Amino acid sequence: MSRKEKPVVLIVEDNPTGISSLVGMLGAACELIIAKSVSDAKRCLQPDVDLVLLDLYLPDAPGIEFLRYLKSNVSLQRIPVICISASDQTSDIELAFREGAIDYVLKPFNKTILSAKVSTFVEYKRKSDLLEAQAMQDPLTGIGNRRLFQQQIDVEWRRALRQKTMLGLALVDLDHFKSMNDQYGHAQGDECLQRLAGAMEATFSRAGELVARIGGDEFAAILPGASVEQTVRAAQRLKGALAAQYGQSQETGGLCPEFTTSVGCFAMVPDASSSTDDLLESADQHLYEAKDKGGRDCVRPVVQQ
Repeated sequence: MSRKEKPVVLIVEDNPTGISSLVGMLGAACELIIAKSVSDAKRCLQPDVDLVLLDLYLPDAPGIEFLRYLKSNVSLQRIPVICISASDQTSDIELAFREGAIDYVLKPFNKTILSAKVSTFVEYKRKSDLLEAQAMQDPLTGIGNRRLFQQQIDVEWRRALRQKTMLGLALVDLDHFKSMNDQYGHAQGDECLQRLAGAMEATFSRAGELVARIGGDEFAAILPGASVEQTVRAAQRLKGALAAQYGQSQETGGLCPEFTTSVGCFAMVPDASSSTDDLLESADQHLYEAKDKGGRDCVRPVVQQ
């Protein structure tokens, strides 16, 4: 393997001999998770699984059911699955590939062949993950980009719709950014954007919250479960985080001048008649109002005390 840490392989197999054989072949090179049924496999499934070795015949359900479950889940469908079986029936092999298996290996296993396949598909998975992460990351600031923001707000909107919970959004804009670039230069402007991203990560850091750069000097924070008041209060803490970032910049000889931000906040409980556009447009309207007031760390709407 190219990475130092061991790959995580989920083995879904109920036969003790088969389990023992796989542990003997792969145990030294991989971190193995053993599940003896489809229900166990669903419970054992973790986001960091690199590969699944899946028996087709299991005690509680056909292995193909777990394969379908995996491939229907957006967050799991890129995990490669090698079907392992004593069956050489054409119908079994065709069904496995049709449902999304990346390979089919017959029992008894050949250690050299199986180890090579595991290594190849783990590398494929990790390279795909890296490319996906890069495609979702803003290269200047290291936080999420507009693509990640759009994907995540759609996910959180659907979750809030199902659970009938609030979804908060804060849109953040760096005040007078063009003038700053003209006065100080683009290197200083880039550092300001990086400092703002760092301050936002420090401010919106609860589990499930996401920050992203969605335009030149435009940023956003998604706050699942937050009311308007909670979203505004979080946004008001951004000023302190920016002051800390500016202090760090000065201590390290950074180029970033002091700057302020404008923030527009909104939150709502999704329903069948609304969409993410309603949330975005409302937050954007409050951002416009903050800008219209002159900026200077202005947050709209203001919480009534």
